[in-house]
Amino acid sequence: MKLSSQQGFSLIELMTTIVILAILVVLGFPSYQAWIRNTGIRNAAESIQNGLRQARNEASQRGTTVRFELNTAGTADWTVCVLPSTATACAGGTTLQVFTASGGASAVQITASTAVADATTLATALAGASTAASGVTFNALGRPTAYGTTSLLRIDASSTMANTRRLVTTISPGGMVRMCDPLITFSATSPQGCQ
Repeated sequence: MKLSSQQGFSLIELMTTIVILAILVVLGFPSYQAWIRNTGIRNAAESIQNGLRQARNEASQRGTTVRFELNTAGTADWTVCVLPSTATACAGGTTLQVFTASGGASAVQITASTAVADATTLATALAGASTAASGVTFNALGRPTAYGTTSLLRIDASSTMANTRRLVTTISPGGMVRMCDPLITFSATSPQGCQ
């Protein structure tokens, strides 16, 4: 009499594997959620940074004033437009690009300020949804036209959920746009930190 050999997994081996996999998923789920939220924050901040850079580049290329404007208070929605000499907002200009936040970026809270940012103020999150000024206008030289008065100079992307990061986008007097992480100390080896 010849015995046949078993092939495959036994029920006990299969159940043990499923239990171990379930434990790993339960332990990793909070980290996964935080990673998803932080990715949404980064996507929103990079989108705003790219919109600001596009407005600056268009102003230099066209030799005219171009405006970057946050559309809705507290969201990552924005518009880039060419302004005629009589307009001060995108409603009176020619729209070049519109960005509407979706997916992970739609859960991100955006706050903005017209105050000049420095290392001490970057460490503190901005309060409230936004300020009265909703954008920044770049002149033909690529510089903000109302630096330190009505132009947005700092935009924070964050979340109201716990264990998430905050990213800060700043605009310099020369029009340079920079995104940084206030939790990282700026150095030669960590250029993503805030100065």
